[in-house]
Amino acid sequence: MGIEPEGGWEKVFIDRICEPKSVKNPCAVVLSEEKHLKELSDIPTLLVVKKGLPLGELKEKTNVLEVENPRLALALLLRELYPEEHPKGISERATLSEGVLLGKNVHIGDFTYIGRNVRIGDNVKIYPGCYIGDNVQIGEGTVIFPNATVFPNTVIGKNVRIYPGAVIGKEGFGFVLHKGEHIRLPHAGIVVIGDNAEIGANTCVDRALLGETRVGEGSKIDNLVQVAHNDRLGKGVILVSQVGLSGSVEIGDYAVLAGQVGVADHIKIGKGVVVVAKSGVTKHLQEGKTYGALIPAMEWSRWKRLYSLILKLPEFYRNLKKLLKG
Repeated sequence: MGIEPEGGWEKVFIDRICEPKSVKNPCAVVLSEEKHLKELSDIPTLLVVKKGLPLGELKEKTNVLEVENPRLALALLLRELYPEEHPKGISERATLSEGVLLGKNVHIGDFTYIGRNVRIGDNVKIYPGCYIGDNVQIGEGTVIFPNATVFPNTVIGKNVRIYPGAVIGKEGFGFVLHKGEHIRLPHAGIVVIGDNAEIGANTCVDRALLGETRVGEGSKIDNLVQVAHNDRLGKGVILVSQVGLSGSVEIGDYAVLAGQVGVADHIKIGKGVVVVAKSGVTKHLQEGKTYGALIPAMEWSRWKRLYSLILKLPEFYRNLKKLLKG
């Protein structure tokens, strides 16, 4: 906690949050590192800083609030100053099929299609152009943004956010080769999205062959991610943009897969695992560890020389073994 301003904290007025380099009062600036103090273009009305940050004379010139977690403070300030607003009511240009059950304060936008026997909880917001298939269940407080597609029999929990262009419950990618022809495997399973999960724009979560594909409670999936049939994500899993999961992958609670990580089918990734960007996962990963294998970009002609040496390593190794044996 900072020094109590004259008249108390309720007398401190701000109407925006500014970056250090572009202070426009009355505003708040949130800082977690000392180096950002030097970037301040002006002294803000409110300075929210990590506890212990050396402020010098700034303490006397502005209102200072010291916190343990500046990023959390930023999130709370953003919610307060920039509240999310949603449209209200059900559009006359939306299509609602037989047996639809609507909760209180539901919004359904223009040209959205709601299939038969869909159950929609209180305060659900479904934006224009969405497709919601038969027998879908949507928990209270969920927001489905424009042009998202939810296939039949999908179960969506409370306070879920599904962003534009996401496809939930598409048939999984499975075929059987028979007499030179790929025969499609019809997928009879479903997708279950846990409470407080988020599905990014243009992300696909495929339904299971049998059983269910599951995204756990509080898991956050970025844009352009592929979650294949029968995958099971635990609680609080993070999948960053362009991650690709093959079928029947299991990911433990609070694991993090950074951008462009690819995972082979039937892999188990333990609780709390971190996989760094651009890595390929072909074996089970033990919980609590960080994994990764990547080659940073380098000058192309240099890489070609290195690659030619890599191809010769088996021969070098055989020759070395012969020399050591004498």
